[in-house]
Amino acid sequence: EVAEAAAIAAWKHAAGDGLKGRAVPLKLEERTLTVAVADVIWQKQLHSMRGQLLFRINSLLGQPIVSTIEFVIDPALATARDKKCQ
Repeated sequence: EVAEAAAIAAWKHAAGDGLKGRAVPLKLEERTLTVAVADVIWQKQLHSMRGQLLFRINSLLGQPIVSTIEFVIDPALATARDKKCQ
């Protein structure tokens, strides 16, 4: 879907390089963007920034395509990141 691809691209730009590999957008469903994070610490941190991230994403998109962001824990992200650091 075009809206999903646009929302994922906007997330990557809004989140910046600092979150690359730590927060990975998965899908857009019913205006909810689901983002995988490595652990509960990242989940809590990004949850507190959700309003700012929503504003940035929708500003980049030029319209309110994303109404909320859901952060789900995916331990595979932490494992993949650890392997890259070795």
